[in-house]
Amino acid sequence: RDVLRHWLTCVAMMGMPRTIKMDNGPAYVSHKVGDFCSHWGITHITGVPSSPMGQAIVERTHWT
Repeated sequence: RDVLRHWLTCVAMMGMPRTIKMDNGPAYVSHKVGDFCSHWGITHITGVPSSPMGQAIVERTHWT
């Protein structure tokens, strides 16, 4: 729920994205997130599980 609230704030400020790439954290792979993305026409892409290289773009963006 917190993730979706944050996304709505971001969308209001920056516009609707076409694609969102996330890691495989439970908050990001939930049915609520999938439903949200489907409703708004957002392509939801997750990285390769247990693969730091599969998450490189996301991790670099967040400096983790």
